[in-house]
Amino acid sequence: MAFPDTATALPSILRGEVRCTVVAVDASTVDSALTTLRVLQHAVPTHAVVAWCDRRTLSTRQLLDVAQAGVAELVLRDIDDIRHVLGRILNSATQRSFALALERRIGADLPNAIRPLFRFLLENVHQSLDVDQVSAAFGITRQTLRNRLIGHRMPLPRTFMTWCRLLVAGSLLQERGHTLDTVAWQLDFNSGHHLGTALRRYTGSGVEELRVTGIASAVESAFRAALASAHADRKSNRHHGEPDDDESPADLGASLPAHSAGD
Repeated sequence: MAFPDTATALPSILRGEVRCTVVAVDASTVDSALTTLRVLQHAVPTHAVVAWCDRRTLSTRQLLDVAQAGVAELVLRDIDDIRHVLGRILNSATQRSFALALERRIGADLPNAIRPLFRFLLENVHQSLDVDQVSAAFGITRQTLRNRLIGHRMPLPRTFMTWCRLLVAGSLLQERGHTLDTVAWQLDFNSGHHLGTALRRYTGSGVEELRVTGIASAVESAFRAALASAHADRKSNRHHGEPDDDESPADLGASLPAHSAGD
């Protein structure tokens, strides 16, 4: 749907009727577009916004201003706006907005040293990363990653990684028009059935049951319960004299990949 201005679009965005907003930007509209982008960023900071830019008429400074105005993706006219490329970008923008919202809601529940890993996994849920690839992204071995998660009383790497994918899946499934199959395709699960099985295994409930109370909040609650359970298990091990694999876990932020550092 098309809206003539921000005031007209905002009610629909706030009601969750719009998955992603595309703002057209060229030399004649750049000032009003920047105002629109800033209003959206202030009013709905987790909403996915894509700026469609005519690079032929915009200066480098103007493009930078647009990029810094809270957009999830920049689309350059005649470069990125081929149909399948634009579709991928729109999906990516939506996914990234959910990742940001999840980090804000749940990040405070995690140890500071684990938050960079949490953010990295949320931002890359569309890739089927294995433990070796995640470890390599932080410049450590898989055993070191495992030790650090254990040292902070977190779930083991593969389990933690799957939880991150399910958190984003839950947010996507909460939106209108998303099915198990479409979300499975977007997050690189083998199939909708495989995604549904993972949700049941990790949360204890099927998709239809999760939808009753709100699938996004249900998955988040199950994740928090898993964190509490892992913390209790590690604490019990120490109480019985069983040392954790890493008594002084390091901060993963020190080796955070450059593209994930900062907001």
